[in-house]
This record gives sequence, structure tokens and C-alpha cells, in this order.
Amino acid sequence: MKRVVDVFKNRGRELVWTYVIDLQNDAKFHPGQLDFEIEALRLSQLDKRGIANELSAKVRLSN
Repeated sequence: MKRVVDVFKNRGRELVWTYVIDLQNDAKFHPGQLDFEIEALRLSQLDKRGIANELSAKVRLSN
């Protein structure tokens, strides 16, 4: 399952980066919106996009 997730700076809601997150689901794991947002924040730390407590993530909802 893939989702587009935007990572923002908490102050001013400035867009920092956008990730396409692919989480595999199976009989034991059914990813929810929060799982994708957590993964985007984890990746933003690996990519040095900002300090963890200054970033937030939001899954784009498709129409």
C-alpha cells in the first residue's frame, strides 16, 4: 500500500519534503494513516530534514 506523505515544519506549516511511502500489508499488518506518517518522520530524520520535535507529517488524502 502506497501513500504520499508531506513533512512540514511545525512553525508556519512550511513544507519541508514529500515522501511516497510504501508499506506492505499482509494478514498480520494493516497500515493506517499514522503508520505512514511515522515512517515519513523516521525517513526525514535519516535524511536530516530537520529536528524531530520541529517536524510533523500528514498523509495526503486522495479524492
